Amino acid sequence: MKVLHIITSLGSGGAEGMLFRLIQSSNDSVEHSVICLNKGGKYVPLMKKNSIDVLVLNFRYSSLISGVFKILKFSYKKKKDGYKILTSWLYHADIVAWFIRLIFRFDKLFWNIRYTKLQFGRPLLKNYIILKFLSFLSHFYVKGIISCSKSAYEIHKKLGYKKEIFKIIPNGYYINQFVKFNPTLKKYNGILRICLIARWHPQKDFENLFQALDLLNYKNINYQLTIAGNRTGSKNKELISLINKYDLKDKCTLLGEVENVDNVYSQSHITILPSSHGEAFPNVLVESMLNYTPCISTDVGDAAHIISDIGSVVPVRDYKSLANAIVKNLLILKDKNEIYLDNCSKVFNRVNQDYNIDEISKSYIALWKGTS
Repeated sequence: MKVLHIITSLGSGGAEGMLFRLIQSSNDSVEHSVICLNKGGKYVPLMKKNSIDVLVLNFRYSSLISGVFKILKFSYKKKKDGYKILTSWLYHADIVAWFIRLIFRFDKLFWNIRYTKLQFGRPLLKNYIILKFLSFLSHFYVKGIISCSKSAYEIHKKLGYKKEIFKIIPNGYYINQFVKFNPTLKKYNGILRICLIARWHPQKDFENLFQALDLLNYKNINYQLTIAGNRTGSKNKELISLINKYDLKDKCTLLGEVENVDNVYSQSHITILPSSHGEAFPNVLVESMLNYTPCISTDVGDAAHIISDIGSVVPVRDYKSLANAIVKNLLILKDKNEIYLDNCSKVFNRVNQDYNIDEISKSYIALWKGTS
């Protein structure tokens, strides 16, 4: 079986990471090729190292004609090489894949829905037009729509997407069974270690967390917040200004984008996701749980389903509830340490059971084959 993937970029994003993990885990039974519409990034050399044929367009409106020609040429070659299945990732890639399916008569087209809102700083009217256009196209020539979360499915169904062809397949992750839980990393020495792993974006609602931490200051609770992610370094003047506004300078460590985020998770007591909207399947929660670290999250996307009863979920933009959840988790860590350590093992086991990439890739393969 041969699958041609189309994706908007191959940088360090959630969809990009999922595509790479899927390719790696299914390489023995599926031949993959990838068209990247915009810039390349982190996963281009990794894919090429795995002998994946990748076309990176670095698409610009000024080179529209040459870009379209390259897409058509690459797609035509893949069709002649026996590729029969198209799978697209993210909205603009869905549009491109739909026309490639129409022009070259690929047997099957599958879209991926990765977000609960198309809302990334672009004009709202443009967003709405794109979504309505895609909802119309979904009724023609699309074999299936893969949603990574139930929340994303519900929203897109209401937008007019063809509901009968949806299939919910969550993200999958590598599970390192050889890395055992080290309780010494979670030792409490009077300071609650919190981590926030997120890019700098209004969707992530950093201020919601800072307001909650401001309440902790009034309660004389000792904590240390570590922040990592794109544009979260000391050069971000907006972030620094917000930290100063809530007098958190001495309690915040800014790492920016880091190579090995696992170290940040594993050395923290809790991970917090304070997002206000737009999350479908928050990767940071699963990544944290893979590193034996419980989570607190706002009620976005499938966060409540991922965390289940091993952690805390609070209303969006409710910093008081977020502060209370932090205090609750601190008391468990400090006064009921055995329960806390047990929760650390439980969150890992939950991910191992429900989000193992080997099992998730089987769901994709079954869908591509038509046996699911």
